[in-house]
Amino acid sequence: MSKNRFYGCHILYQVLIKRQHLKVAMQSVLPVSIETQDQAWIQHMVYMSLRHYFSLTDRWQQHLHKPLKDQLVAQLLTLSLAQKFYAEVPDHAIVNEAVNCTRQLKKKWAGGLINKVLKLALADTNYQPSTDQARFEHPDWWLATLKKDWPEHWPAIVNANNQQPPLWLRMDSEVIPANSQPHSTLPAAWLITDKKLPISLLTSGQATVQDAAAQWAAHLLAPKDGELILDACAAPGGKSTHLMTLNNNFRLHILEQDSQRMQLIKDNLKRLQLTPDRLIVGDASKPETWYQNEKYDKILVDVPCSASGVVRRHPDIKLLRQANDMILLTQLQQQILTACASLLKSGGRLLYATCSVFQAENERQIHRFLKQHSNFSEVSLIVPDSVSCRHGLQILPGQVQMDGFYYCLLEKQ
Repeated sequence: MSKNRFYGCHILYQVLIKRQHLKVAMQSVLPVSIETQDQAWIQHMVYMSLRHYFSLTDRWQQHLHKPLKDQLVAQLLTLSLAQKFYAEVPDHAIVNEAVNCTRQLKKKWAGGLINKVLKLALADTNYQPSTDQARFEHPDWWLATLKKDWPEHWPAIVNANNQQPPLWLRMDSEVIPANSQPHSTLPAAWLITDKKLPISLLTSGQATVQDAAAQWAAHLLAPKDGELILDACAAPGGKSTHLMTLNNNFRLHILEQDSQRMQLIKDNLKRLQLTPDRLIVGDASKPETWYQNEKYDKILVDVPCSASGVVRRHPDIKLLRQANDMILLTQLQQQILTACASLLKSGGRLLYATCSVFQAENERQIHRFLKQHSNFSEVSLIVPDSVSCRHGLQILPGQVQMDGFYYCLLEKQ
């Protein structure tokens, strides 16, 4: 008997109840020996369950007379409905497999409940979401923030967040992958229309998986011959390697606090056969622990953020991120921005970047920084298909199929 649903339920439980990130949960639950096909099915269903969690749970909760206390059984109901709407599994198979799964979960008592609730939910062709969370697939606080920050754009942002993500490659050779379309402006960005990874191009170093929105970073920073550049918070190294492919005649320092994530950078550098001037395991907010007294011409500061611009790639973020998290995140961002700015030469430039759409992390951060640092000024940027902000510019999720990204370029007087 297949244990795919069993594993799927436990992964959802680890994310939703134990608050684990999705990738960590999958690694902790799935056996090493699992078949590739089974792993792909589980991953797809778990992603769909999380991406549409609010409506899926709302569907089965409408057919219960009292709240369901057992969380594993709750995840089984959600996963089962995801099969109906996002895998086209026949209704009878959904019900039968779910009832069988109650035995694997050692929840045999729930078999009758699962059978009844699923049949009612599957037959409910007139379903109407009972909350805005279920209607828009986002937490209430997230919706409120988007409506405040983006009163004209929030419906499009929400809709883009609920879609499956596109696959963009950065081509580091003249080879053009099959089934691809070029970005209208970025010379190395190619959209893979069938979403199939060209493994041979990746392993040979001819291509790198990188969203088009993230590919703007290296072009906006524009490395020049002889410059000393710092890429702070650099993992997994996509922007660092992009800088080095644009120009091979400058010195690059790559900074990352997490030693495990630094290994990802090293792997990418090896794959692309690139050698930076210096690799640093250190905290961007505490340069006194690693800085060697040579000022930088340019600094890329891609700060830790809510990742609210990339939730279509990481649907667990919508469920794990809490409104209170924003307080600590914005404090850390300001600390990193201030610390890195102190390392810049006079006349040097700093590119502040996030994969967020929340203005508290973006234009309001820059506004606060500029008020406190009169020796810095903003440099105008032009990025097609972006929205101009009070400071910097915002690429909204889904614009020309790109992720949500924010950029602001600052110059030290």
